[in-house]
Parts: sequence; C-alpha cells; structure tokens
Amino acid sequence: MKRLLFPLLFFWGVVLDPLNAQGIKSFLGVLDWSVRGSLLLFPEDNGNNSAPMPILPSPGGGASWSLNSLFALELSLDLYGNTYDYDYTLKRVVPANDEFRSSFVIGTVLGLQPVFRFKPLGDTFTIRVYGGAALDLRLCFRAYGTEENERHTNSNSPDTKHTVGDAAREVTSYFWSGGRWFLPFIGGGMDFPIMEGILLGFDLRAWFPVYHFWTGENLPAIEGFRFGIGFRASFS
Repeated sequence: MKRLLFPLLFFWGVVLDPLNAQGIKSFLGVLDWSVRGSLLLFPEDNGNNSAPMPILPSPGGGASWSLNSLFALELSLDLYGNTYDYDYTLKRVVPANDEFRSSFVIGTVLGLQPVFRFKPLGDTFTIRVYGGAALDLRLCFRAYGTEENERHTNSNSPDTKHTVGDAAREVTSYFWSGGRWFLPFIGGGMDFPIMEGILLGFDLRAWFPVYHFWTGENLPAIEGFRFGIGFRASFS
C-alpha cells in the first residue's frame, strides 16, 4: 500500500492538479463579469405603523457564462441595508425610523437567472431580458445604539410590553420563516459598448413576494414587492 501511495500522490501533484487548475482557469476565462449600482424601492402600505417606503442604494455584481450569442446563465449578488422593527399590532416586520428601530438588516440578494440577449442593430447595443429565482439571505442584528433590555415601543404604542431584544429576535424569525427569503424576479436592460471588452448599460428589475400565497397573512397587496433601477458595467 505504501508503495502505491507515493506514485499516486506524485501523479496527483504533478499531473492532475495542474490540469485541474488549468481547467478552472479556462472556465473563469469564459465568464463575463459585471458590477452594478442600483436603487432598490421597497413599497409598503402600513399607514402610520412604519416608516415611509425605503429607497436604498445597493452595490452589486455578477458573473455570466455564455452558452451561445443568444443565451447565458448569470449569477448575481446585490447588497442593501435598512432599519426595521417588529410591529406587535400588525404582527409583522415593518421599515422603521431611527426612533422606533429594533433591528438593522443587511440583505444579500443572491440571484440565478437565464439571460436572453438580442442585437437588433448588430453591435450598436444589446438588449437583455432575464428572470429567475433570488434568495434574500438577510443578516439581522440588533439596531445600533439600542440595548438588549431597553423598553420597546412601536410608532403606534408607547409600550409593547416587550424589549428591543425581543423585537429584534422577532425580526429575524419573521424574515427567515415562511419562505420570505425566496423571491422570483424578472428584469431587463440594455448595454452599449464604450471600448473593447467593456459595456455600459442599465437594468430594471422587479421581485415578487410569492410567500403571500402560503403564509396566510392578511397583507397589503404591495407588501413584499421590490423594484430596482441601476447602472451596470460589464467586462469580457
């Protein structure tokens, strides 16, 4: 056994491992990369129970693998951050102004989508149409400047009989239960070549809260939707 071990290790280290590394390098070489800056809009209809509709800056990026000139598969990532509170009257999470915040949430939106690309006027510009599934993997923290045992208040209640720590845990539980992290989406955009291997364009996107169908909550129709508009630079 020992006599076989050294030749196998030698074969792996000298032959297979470099080939594997070369394969990875070749695969990465066929990927197109992009960076994006967006504004994400989170419409809501909670009256005085929450802050106004959040409009949040969002950096992001992606990598796409072209299968042919028409079709590609793309993996994307978008980030955002906002303050939230758990409203014990509505029994759900709502966007919060600073005076009523109990949680600060960093959203990491991971998307996987097929992309169809059309060039009606040759290389003058490219039209992109896509849709897929996104996972909003929210990182939830107790809001900055608050204490675990601090008395919790909602905008419509001076004392909810809970602590800020309780409310922050409710925010985490709400966002990670009932499939509220699953958001199918559609989008489209256009890209214009500005120099060799670099495209500059824009994106319009919409995410859909399909969890409305199975959570059984009495939610406003617009609750959970989100929309994005942004600029994008692509590199190939």
